[in-house]
Amino acid sequence: MNRKILNEEEIKAMCKRMRLHAMDMALAAGNRGAHVSGSLSCIEIYAALYGAILNYDLDNPLWNDRDRFIAGKEHARLAEYPARAEMGFYSPDVLNSYEQNDGLLVGHQLKKELGVEYGSMSLGMEMSFAVGKAIIAKQTEQKYHIYCLLGDAECEEGPVWEAFIAAAHYKLDNLTVIIDRNRMSVDGNTEELMAQRDMQKKMDAFGFEAVTVDGHDIHQLLDALKHKPEGKPYAIIAETTKGKGVSFIENNKSWHQAVLNEKQYQQALEEINSKS
Repeated sequence: MNRKILNEEEIKAMCKRMRLHAMDMALAAGNRGAHVSGSLSCIEIYAALYGAILNYDLDNPLWNDRDRFIAGKEHARLAEYPARAEMGFYSPDVLNSYEQNDGLLVGHQLKKELGVEYGSMSLGMEMSFAVGKAIIAKQTEQKYHIYCLLGDAECEEGPVWEAFIAAAHYKLDNLTVIIDRNRMSVDGNTEELMAQRDMQKKMDAFGFEAVTVDGHDIHQLLDALKHKPEGKPYAIIAETTKGKGVSFIENNKSWHQAVLNEKQYQQALEEINSKS
């Protein structure tokens, strides 16, 4: 199997490069704009998954025993595509062609040869898709694991909770859900708009085993992601900062989808490069 496992320090370095890639992609998107802040909040989640957790084969992306990663947070392509580029699914050189006419990488697509398992639907539907995958894997005695990443604002959607009920009912211990708990949506703070309150208690009540971690701490993320409960699905609530790493983007709702200019780009690069 052609796939390198990174250590914690390598993953941290990968996160820094991913943030730089994200800024490059946002600038290259020009007046079309890009979903910047929600991508920056889940950089470490993507890096931990692709760097050390997911089983996949770069030489055989359709390998039947690969883990299935179902990407919710449909707008976090500036984290998702750099993660795959860093791990070798395609060259980092193609990242700046994001959303370009005839480019390899687009905002909503399904190309399994690029490592994409989930074709875009409405936000809130990916959890149901992941549950279906997990049920099929159980029924056919497949050993791969299913991971699903959700945004916390996305969890305001009713179908998400219906899927949670089904996951617990069918004892889907081959399913791990990661919730990016950045407390921000396109309209502002989630707790002011539609309070999510204690997500870990909610997941416990819905029949999951749940844990809360610092979503920017690679060690905590890896420890949590390596755990596999028996007899019930698993939820990791990753406490994050929307726009993490760039001061003028952090917790700023106007950067959910925005145009990055050259001056802002240079400031972002300076801030990211100044951090260890």
